Amino acid sequence: MPDDDPGRAAVPVADLLVARLVDAGVRTVFGVHGANIEDVFDAAVRHPLLTPVVAKHEFGAGAMADGHARLTAEPTAVLTTSGGGALNVIPALGEAYDSRVPLLAVIGSAPTAAVGRGGFQDMLDPPDTVDLRAVVSGVVGFCGLVDESARLDQVLDEAFATLARGLPAAVILPKDVQSSPGYATPSRSGAPTELRSVPPAVVDGLADRLVGVARDGGSVCIWAGEEASRLGLHSAVEDLADLLGAGVVVSPGGRDIGRGSCSGVTGVMGHPSAHRAVRESQLILVIGCRMSMTDRAGLDDALAAIPVVHLGSAPPRTPADVEHIGTARLTETLGALQRSLADRLPGRRPPRVHPLDHLSVAPSAHALGMRDVLVTIGAALPAGCAVFADAGNTGAAAIHHLPFGDGRFVVALGMGGMGWAIAAGIGSAIAAQDTLPDGRVVVIAGDGSFLMHGMEFHTAIEHDAPITLIVLNNDAHGMCVTREARFFPGAPSVNRFRHTDIAGGLAAMFTGLPVRTAGDLLTLRSACDELFSHTGPNCLIVEVDPDEEPPFAPLISRGTP
Repeated sequence: MPDDDPGRAAVPVADLLVARLVDAGVRTVFGVHGANIEDVFDAAVRHPLLTPVVAKHEFGAGAMADGHARLTAEPTAVLTTSGGGALNVIPALGEAYDSRVPLLAVIGSAPTAAVGRGGFQDMLDPPDTVDLRAVVSGVVGFCGLVDESARLDQVLDEAFATLARGLPAAVILPKDVQSSPGYATPSRSGAPTELRSVPPAVVDGLADRLVGVARDGGSVCIWAGEEASRLGLHSAVEDLADLLGAGVVVSPGGRDIGRGSCSGVTGVMGHPSAHRAVRESQLILVIGCRMSMTDRAGLDDALAAIPVVHLGSAPPRTPADVEHIGTARLTETLGALQRSLADRLPGRRPPRVHPLDHLSVAPSAHALGMRDVLVTIGAALPAGCAVFADAGNTGAAAIHHLPFGDGRFVVALGMGGMGWAIAAGIGSAIAAQDTLPDGRVVVIAGDGSFLMHGMEFHTAIEHDAPITLIVLNNDAHGMCVTREARFFPGAPSVNRFRHTDIAGGLAAMFTGLPVRTAGDLLTLRSACDELFSHTGPNCLIVEVDPDEEPPFAPLISRGTP
């Protein structure tokens, strides 16, 4: 590209890309190094305001970026090379897409001269090669190819605009383009994006409806979800509930909104008390919850019979007739609604609370029961710490039994991928050390998740991250064991495994790493108190029962706990 201004110096495109990331607020990038992304890594290493974190697997790198974005709402990116590296990050991008997490993937590719000529890891000449653009486009809101340096700003503008809409985006950058000369565009951190605001008349109209229900003696139920959690709207939700005398329920992804007067968690891993609060209301105000099957299971009949108003950046995912008020400025919208309600309801009413209750869980035949384990862990959690829960029976038990705390609770149920929480928690603990110097991240995962992606803990050790990994080891894929027993009685199990000494393995691999085991509740509480007070990474292994039914509504018997 010829330079029209002789006074401007050309710099490598990789440096221009990194500068745009930093200008957009990115401070940490995650990835796995490789030949076709090494120029971008080199530029990231040299930039004084950017920290590159090298993970052990591209899925782990993508989950790290995803988890950091969910925990802090800060922009972040994942860097991968071509070939297997590009394909490995696809599941992480799929989770981000389904959960509406704005994550930027920068994917290196073979040099342009090698495209269509049998180049190693060429993925840009379909149908002769894998169609990288088609594969990636299925799990992001935008996928752009920078096939020459002059296209960098245009592609990045579209990518940043996609992130502003709450979707992940991908930029494919051939190896030779990364090192080719380009020219910076001053003050261009991202494309201008018009964020949707809710007109005042719509806010006032909603306030009138809510006030009408309250003055008629009816009950409003506020249902908060993952978007509300990510934006830190606990106080705003609590203020609305106080004004309306409303009950509050939360989806699994919005669990940390549920404090104080919360009636519990909805959905297949939730509490009957939350479902009662929904069913007994005269109007349901949904805030930042997609209302997916995981969020709403068991409530479709109620949602079809009760008026529902949905506030959020993306429309709800439910067959019920729901009034959606779209807003990319949910915090601003709730503030306007609160002010409108305060004008109409100057007096406060006490919130209606349904005491939180539980689905029954079969008692443990041996080892420790999940409920006792999670209640004990919850009682020891440091104030304000973040908790990441993984998939399977461990995630279900954590969502259902872990006491509501005052910190963030993060779970990824879009794709339900095993091992996501391990990597996501590690990435968050690394990236948040500067902004949350006294914070600790606690990850609760099962042994199946650990065996799948547990070696990402090496990354936590490399960065001395303030993280405690708790592995609930039942030597099984516990959710699958329950399903085998329920749906295939008499068939031999393929989901029970020989015992794995995870604690011994970790202690042998990582000299000096604090690793503790617990086989009773007293030892568990003592180990939690010790490990949570440490400054660096540590692990706790708890032996639990593979035959305990997880609190997953379709799989367990109901009764009095």
